[in-house]
Amino acid sequence: MREATLHSAVRNEKLSTKQGFLQKLFAVWFDAFVYNQIWEDPRVDLQALKLDRDSHVLTISSGGCNALNYILESPKSVTAVDLNRYHIYLLNLKIAALRHLPAFDNFFDFFGRGKGTNTGPDYLRCIAPNLDRETREFWESNTFGGGFLYGQRISFFRNAGLYDHSRNGYFLRFFHRIAKLIGCDPEQVLKASSLEEQRQLYEKHIDPFFDTFFIRTVGKLPITMFGLGIPPQQYDELKTGLGDGKTIIDIYRERVRRLACNFPIDENYFAWQAFARRYDLENRKAVPEYLKNENYEKLKANADRLATVIGSATDVIKNSETGTFNRFVFLDAQDWMNADQMTELWSAVAEKAEPGSRIIFRTAGAASPVEKCLPKELLSRFTYHRAISEELFAQDRSSIYGGFHLYSLERS
Repeated sequence: MREATLHSAVRNEKLSTKQGFLQKLFAVWFDAFVYNQIWEDPRVDLQALKLDRDSHVLTISSGGCNALNYILESPKSVTAVDLNRYHIYLLNLKIAALRHLPAFDNFFDFFGRGKGTNTGPDYLRCIAPNLDRETREFWESNTFGGGFLYGQRISFFRNAGLYDHSRNGYFLRFFHRIAKLIGCDPEQVLKASSLEEQRQLYEKHIDPFFDTFFIRTVGKLPITMFGLGIPPQQYDELKTGLGDGKTIIDIYRERVRRLACNFPIDENYFAWQAFARRYDLENRKAVPEYLKNENYEKLKANADRLATVIGSATDVIKNSETGTFNRFVFLDAQDWMNADQMTELWSAVAEKAEPGSRIIFRTAGAASPVEKCLPKELLSRFTYHRAISEELFAQDRSSIYGGFHLYSLERS
């Protein structure tokens, strides 16, 4: 049933069409461990959500980082939901590690460093006994090929490290190798001490990557973007911003330039993951808030406020009591949906959420699809905070999206 739900969420075109065939391929690809971290900036989220002690958050999980970042704000509750059960298994591992590991350094080895000499014993002694059966089976098993190459998934934390694994990790690893082969070295930009130096290092070590024949050819293929978790319909949305002779490669170039040049590199952990496949382990400034030592005790104290669900956000909202949630984080899910699916989701929010509830999401293109896809009567229930959305989008350090959108629910 869960597999069918995941496939139906990804596929909304007939298999006989080119788009339907690509969606089917993506559904198979996505039914795996895709993200080892989340790619949405929680600083932007928190400004939009305005969490307080009465906030009940429903968020799509992805790698689970932001669900943990949110509980640092001490909301009443955070519920992380994901159709991809593997992402929930990662977050379940993080929660059990947070609750049961003896100290911050043990926790940081797992999810900051991504590996450590004691992660195996720590897992067996402290974490494994406190996992549900399905989560434990996931981490103590692997696919046939993965098992042959790496052993159990929990061994990710002992060999190359968590951030070299997952579909997203393999994708980044592959393109890093291509970059080195063609004479580019993205990691060099991390040595910059100013924004000006970041721009200089970007021009020297990253920008030429986009001019190579290989990238200009392979980068245009929708299937190439599967490694970033981008389905065919989102790829099409990405192309809606093309104009004035632009290609999809130009969009990639613009967004990587923004990631490399627009924000101080010493604290932009998204850039560190993109360009080095790791966090800053020396200064530990370019790490998510949930991985900072000064936040560890508060994180542990608030751990019981976080719950996980394998399923769709739409179903969770529809099956909840009225007023259960008043903050909604939909990541980039609107790009995955057709008009009917989007209407079902927003109808559930309008029916079950309280007035003043806040909803955020990101899109591959600049425009909000909600404006054209929802029936007028339903759309009138929500206020689109366009100016704030644009202001916050400009602050988003991850830089991989084309738009950030904030809505609030008004009275009926």
